[in-house]
Amino acid sequence: MSSLADSLVTWEEFLRLPERPENGIRYELHDGEVVIVPAPRPRHVKVQTQIQDLLRPLAAGRFVVPTEFPYRPAPNLQYWVADVACVLRAQWDALPPDQWPVCTPALIVEVLSPSNTPAKVSRQRVNAISGGTEEFWVVDADKRKVQVTDLSGAKLYGEDDTIVSAVLGGSIAVAEIFAV
Repeated sequence: MSSLADSLVTWEEFLRLPERPENGIRYELHDGEVVIVPAPRPRHVKVQTQIQDLLRPLAAGRFVVPTEFPYRPAPNLQYWVADVACVLRAQWDALPPDQWPVCTPALIVEVLSPSNTPAKVSRQRVNAISGGTEEFWVVDADKRKVQVTDLSGAKLYGEDDTIVSAVLGGSIAVAEIFAV
């Protein structure tokens, strides 16, 4: 992950960037800084898909569970892409087809990749929860651990643990996340 500009960029300036460079790299806007995010590697995609498959039954029609979901937790200077998200069905249905409104998913999952730094993940978590996200999961496939942050704090889960999601009203065994 690297920065594209030497100065802060507004939302309107960010929108003028090319939508998708030919090499698969995408842009995010972190507190006004344009950040280049490389395409995910196969392992990352497999873990994302596994999490999506595990969350969908818990969503039970109340939520849509997309991968690579773009969201804006604040009106200016913010544009992030969640690896996996749980978006309320009504919020999903209200999304305009060609715009990125200010909204945050109820649950965001970030699968760590080589481009993630602790500072980037912390920044994303703070922005998401400040914008209304109720649970923010950080999945570390190398360590086979998941950190879940909500308004009451953070908890680290290991492979023998089960995550109970207050948002979804159900649970997932951490070992199932890494069964890919």
